[in-house]
Amino acid sequence: MRTFQERPPLEALTFDDTRVLLEVVRELAHLRELEDIIARVRRAARQLSGADGVTFVLREGDLVHYADEDAIAPLWKGRRFPVDACISGWTILNDEPAIIEDVFADERVSCEAYRTTFVKCLVMVPVRRANPVGAIGAYWAERRELGTREVSLLQALADSAAVAVENGRLYEAERKARRAAESQMRLRGELLAMVSHDLRNPLGVISMTSSLLAPFVAPQHGRARQHLDTLNRSALRMERLIHDLLDFAAIEGGGFRVRRVSLSLSRLLEQASELEPLALERGIGLEVRLPERDVEVWCDPDRIHQVFSNLVGNAVRFTPPGGRITVRAEVRSGQVELSVEDTGSGIAPEVLPVVFDRFRRPMTPTPGSGVGLGLSITRGIVEAHGGEVSVRSLLGHGTTFTFSLPREEEAVQGQVSS
Repeated sequence: MRTFQERPPLEALTFDDTRVLLEVVRELAHLRELEDIIARVRRAARQLSGADGVTFVLREGDLVHYADEDAIAPLWKGRRFPVDACISGWTILNDEPAIIEDVFADERVSCEAYRTTFVKCLVMVPVRRANPVGAIGAYWAERRELGTREVSLLQALADSAAVAVENGRLYEAERKARRAAESQMRLRGELLAMVSHDLRNPLGVISMTSSLLAPFVAPQHGRARQHLDTLNRSALRMERLIHDLLDFAAIEGGGFRVRRVSLSLSRLLEQASELEPLALERGIGLEVRLPERDVEVWCDPDRIHQVFSNLVGNAVRFTPPGGRITVRAEVRSGQVELSVEDTGSGIAPEVLPVVFDRFRRPMTPTPGSGVGLGLSITRGIVEAHGGEVSVRSLLGHGTTFTFSLPREEEAVQGQVSS
């Protein structure tokens, strides 16, 4: 039984060995897929060592996974073993290379595992200096005296591959997480669309019944008229909620589209002015400030009206009577920036980073504040126009939402039809 307590000296490597190692390192720097990284290291290990077979082993908790191999006959590719029951596990647990010149005479080796293979001797080295993530094994069909060169080559290769393997694992984990998240979003969007569609039919019956009853319920009928008005308001609120759910499902599923036309900025701001009665009803002033010069904006007017409704509606809910809401527009190079500023309660600093997240409701919801999709939909609409939306707020001193839209000439020049 032979082991190396320290890493073998690199002086044992020849010029050609070093050249091959450098070539492998350069190639590994451009690989992201763990499978590709392992395959490249496996090929290099066999080329450098001259072995009859090579395996690449990954640690998976209490197991080791023989992830890949390149050999004259099958070994253990795809199989998993307890980390304390095989030589690769021994190498990983001890962070130490192992040289075994006779697999049937070494106490660390399970003879049964090798009896059906061509392997007579081997070298196993750990991948990574501390807490190894795996091991590389080289195997020969004839017993031979294994020296410093074999271990030096394999260990130098393993050390070079360690960072690439770790990055490959992180990339793989991130990709799996992203796919799972995308799948969940798609399923959620499909569910919301289905539920919203199913809600429309009974809501239509309620609205139609309410309309049919209205001529027969005069104002002097007191409580009956009050109940009918409540029914109408609830039906309208439910209809808005269904539209929000459908929009959200389209945004989440990637099927959201805007129908853009050329519209003057002044006409666009009229949409915000139309919301003044909503503010006055709460004793709040609404001012729309026009820019010094008018320009053409490339947008979907209905969707931008929805953005203004969401932002001004939020401002009304969180601004006390006597407060003000100001809508501004600034013409900048290539785009127009529009903002909705209020003198309301503001947003807590810890909430600001997630204020546009789906189903994000205020910490103290107000009546009619919905299910927390308004700002998420607002962001989806603005981004569908190629713009951005942001928020600034100081708790107790109001909030400003700002979003950008492309000017017509800029949009047309680089337009890809939506």
